[in-house]
Amino acid sequence: MDPSILNEIFSAMEQGVVFIDDQNRIAYYNPAAERIRNATLKERVGQSILQCHPEKSHPKVIKIIEDLRSGKVKGHHRMNLQLVEGKFYDNTYSAVWGPGNRYLGVIVVTQEVTERKKAEDELKEALTKLQLANEELVRLDRLKDDFLSNVSHELKTPMISVMGYLGMILKEKVGPLTDSQRKFLEISYKNLLKLEKNIDQLLDLAELGIQKEVYSFESVDLVKIVEFSCSTVEPLAKEHQIELETELPLDPLVIEGVPEKLDQLFDNLLTNAVKYNRRGGKIRVTLSENETSVFAHVMDTGIGISHQSLPEVFTRYFQEKKRPLGEFKGLGIGLSLVQEIVKLHQGQIHIESEPGKGTIFSVMLPKKRNRPEYNERDADRQTMTV
Repeated sequence: MDPSILNEIFSAMEQGVVFIDDQNRIAYYNPAAERIRNATLKERVGQSILQCHPEKSHPKVIKIIEDLRSGKVKGHHRMNLQLVEGKFYDNTYSAVWGPGNRYLGVIVVTQEVTERKKAEDELKEALTKLQLANEELVRLDRLKDDFLSNVSHELKTPMISVMGYLGMILKEKVGPLTDSQRKFLEISYKNLLKLEKNIDQLLDLAELGIQKEVYSFESVDLVKIVEFSCSTVEPLAKEHQIELETELPLDPLVIEGVPEKLDQLFDNLLTNAVKYNRRGGKIRVTLSENETSVFAHVMDTGIGISHQSLPEVFTRYFQEKKRPLGEFKGLGIGLSLVQEIVKLHQGQIHIESEPGKGTIFSVMLPKKRNRPEYNERDADRQTMTV
């Protein structure tokens, strides 16, 4: 090939091309290499290649050249160097062999990779931050499990003692009971059973790492669920002179549901109706049905909810800046749980409220869940994983 054509090819390249002779001296620079290295061929020709590199990289450059010369490294060798004005370049070293397998030198092709190096550094930094964040999450998850386990054990020990003594009293081993005393003790005992189940679930979560809950759907009399929730909340309402009024069917009102979750649903709605009521106020609970659904309404004459807050009331940890009756303290998760339970039962919940006048929660629950696998001949008890 005509040497002038070869020269034109090298001159047209965007990559810098430098030829180093067998004495490690610079023998050729193309124009791109002159721009990159900020020096002309005339200035550099005959100089050691090491003069083009920072001193700290000299041992590495010499090793690359010697490995290529000796044949220890075949093909080419790459090295990233920061050469000019903070820019990064990818240098590819390749040995050049002449007739008789005679070593002639090394050709170095240089290409700017500043943006790639920047992206790589940013990725490394992001991965480091992600690793640290993951380690922190693991630590917090361990703390959470330890906390749940410790709290659950601390709660369960005295609760078992209380249940034992209540059981003895209910069996009249320490004396006869009046009808009212038996009623109140039975309500307390049933609520302790609910608490025991919740604590067991916390222990399972902490000790076994259970990630999913399996709910058993069965035929449930919603009248009994609401009656029990009302009896649970009634002492709290009386403490604040709040009248609790119910309008419930005389006959059972059966739906397909999860008993403990429905307990939780109405416990939360009624407790909320007490918390945000006013001393001497009223709570009214009604149940009705049609052919396909059941309708529950929990109405109170409390302080109400501002119109701007209504869209947020079912958001977890949301708490409107109003002082609850009796200085109740909560986490702001009760209504979000209510909504989750309603969704679990494929129902709907609606809220109406007027500041200073009260709030109405309306819940619609289907009597049977619409599931593709559901069959009329299925057993009453069904299982659902969420």
